[in-house]
Amino acid sequence: MKTLLLALVVVAFVFLDSGYTLICQSCDEQGCPRDEHCSEEQNLCFERWNKNDMFGTNIVRGCTDTYAAPGENEKVTYCAFDRCNW
Repeated sequence: MKTLLLALVVVAFVFLDSGYTLICQSCDEQGCPRDEHCSEEQNLCFERWNKNDMFGTNIVRGCTDTYAAPGENEKVTYCAFDRCNW
């Protein structure tokens, strides 16, 4: 019984990492995809599509802590698990 309890404690310790932060795909005009380790406050990944007649479609991906309303000719999606914005 003690062995089972010890095994459960070890498993819980491994999976409950206190320093965990969300990992989002990061993408900007420099290129993509890259993994971005979000700060502890940033609990969302986002993907923003901005359609511009002159330059086509621009896609930006990354971490955020707030929901922002899309601007004109924009589409923004949010999610909350690792690499979900790809």
